[in-house]
This record gives sequence, structure tokens and C-alpha cells, in this order.
Amino acid sequence: HRYSNILEISSTADRGRGLFASKPFQVGDLVMSATARSISASRDSHSVQTGWDTHATMDLPARFINHSCHANVGVRDNDKGAFAFFAVEEIDEGGELLLDYETFEYEIGSMDACL
Repeated sequence: HRYSNILEISSTADRGRGLFASKPFQVGDLVMSATARSISASRDSHSVQTGWDTHATMDLPARFINHSCHANVGVRDNDKGAFAFFAVEEIDEGGELLLDYETFEYEIGSMDACL
């Protein structure tokens, strides 16, 4: 597994599974770079919007990153049809990686409240 000793998929207290840091990250550190496993014009619950009419389903472990309005990672487009994830705050070992989905989705339909 390419992210052994770096990232871990584990259970959360309130959101099913999540993605956790197995080592600390400093602001600006590349946390991971995802690859698009499929690209479609339609959205589903596991896709991310990469263009106006383009949605990608990312590979593991990226698809387990949970939403928060208080994100500790941000994204940049990468050359693999998905996103590279960077630390926007210090992340301690064992900390959950959190991403604000509104940074890349033009329309959010599945969340009513900011977590």
C-alpha cells in the first residue's frame, strides 16, 4: 500500500470511516495525490467535481476523506484526473484529515449542516 505509515482508513465517532494521519504534517506538506478511477458527467455520493461537467471517483484512500467547514487539507488539480491534497493546518499524528467539499463542488446536495 503506497500510503502505509502515512495515512490510515479508520472508523470515526460519528461519520463511519475517515482518513487519519499516521505521521504529522506541516502547513504546505503534500499529504497525498489521488488518481481518478473513473470520470463521468454525472455526480454520485463518492465523486468529486473536477470541472463544470466532470466528476471523478478517486482511488483509495482519498475517497474516505470527510467533509468539514474547518478543513485541515486543501486541494489542487493534479495530472491524474483528481486532486493533490495539501495540509492547510498542522495535522498531528492520529488526526483526521478533513476537507471542505464546497472548495470543489458547485452544488452540495447531501449535507444540510456544516460539520
